[in-house]
Amino acid sequence: MPHIAVMLYPGRSPEAKAEMAEKLRACLVEAAGWKPSDISVSFEGIEAEHFSEEVHKKVREEDLVLTSDYIH
Repeated sequence: MPHIAVMLYPGRSPEAKAEMAEKLRACLVEAAGWKPSDISVSFEGIEAEHFSEEVHKKVREEDLVLTSDYIH
């Protein structure tokens, strides 16, 4: 329990993804007190020309907590 799903442009190395995953996990451990072994992380590469559309297909507007210049 919890799972963090990250959607981003393709091209990050496995090492970069592993580093990001560890840092995201550490944030939840610190902020919510979960054990590291409770938290899973996945990455999905989405091409730039389809990014906003694909995110909106997968994430309900009411579940979006922070927006960006790429997701409005």
